[in-house]
This record gives sequence, C-alpha cells and structure tokens, in this order.
Amino acid sequence: MYVTVPDERLDLIKTLSKRIEEISNTTINFDEVTKQIRVIPKDNNSYNAMKVISVINALGFGFEPNDAMRLMSDDYGLEIINLKEFTNSVNSLRRIKGRVIGEKGKTKRTIEEYTGVIVLVKDHEIGLLGNIEQLSIAKRAIELLIEGKEHNTVYKYLDKAERYAMLSNVNRNLKEGL
Repeated sequence: MYVTVPDERLDLIKTLSKRIEEISNTTINFDEVTKQIRVIPKDNNSYNAMKVISVINALGFGFEPNDAMRLMSDDYGLEIINLKEFTNSVNSLRRIKGRVIGEKGKTKRTIEEYTGVIVLVKDHEIGLLGNIEQLSIAKRAIELLIEGKEHNTVYKYLDKAERYAMLSNVNRNLKEGL
C-alpha cells in the first residue's frame, strides 16, 4: 500500500516511522525519488497497514502526531472533505471556508466542542479527526454549512445530536446494568 504526503511533512513522518512500525507491526519504506511511502504488513494483516495509511494521511494533512496516532484505534477515523467537489469558484471557496471557520473561529470551535472532533481547514480541504460516532456529526454540520444553512440551524443540529447521543448512552448503560 502506497501513500504520498506533502514534502514539508515528510521529515516528521520519517521521524515517527519507527514508533508507528512498532505499534502496528508493519514496515514503512520511503522512496526518495517518487516521494511515495510504502506500508507493508509484517503478518499479512492489511487492516493494520490501512490504519497506518490513515495515520500517515492525517500527519500529511497537518494533524498533530498524538492526534494522528489515535487512528490506530478502531474508535477513531479520519475524513477529508474536498471543497472543490462543491464549487470551482475561488470566491465561493473562500466563502465556504469562512462559514466553516466562523467569526473569530467560533463555528469551527463550536463543532469541535460539541463533537470532540478536531477540525483543520486548509486551502481547499477540511480535515476531520475524531471518534467515529462523533465524526459523522461533525461532518454533517460542515456539510450543512457548505449547503448554505444558517449557522444557528447548524448549532441547533449539534445541540440535538448531543442530546440524542447522551440519551443513547443512558439507555445503553441502563440495559447493561439490568
């Protein structure tokens, strides 16, 4: 399995590669000419290799190493939203990014606080890293913003999703206690 990352993140990944190999039981090879990173499972467990690819993609996108390493757990996931799929206009792209970030970062911060998902906004992409269950909520909130929904509508969606998740946890705990 191969993956590429931006040149400016390659040294970081090389530095972390031994730690990642030990945790995942994989071998990571770097091709200096093509700038490709190859992940080879040592025990024919391609699932672990796919997790390592996710970690490398997260590091390449710009997530912090400790956050990216959470992707080795089955409970965490990475989503990259390509904003070019929604618009090809530079002005529209700028507007969408502004809507997701919000005034003084309020919208981005609100999504992160409600869901616990880390949100990174880059040139034409938005990266999300977090708990699988919360990841879909954060992604939907961003999709609502991209679709042009009012911020207040998105905040209400997040509030409703949080209340639903809390009720689900209470019901699950009650069932386990019986």
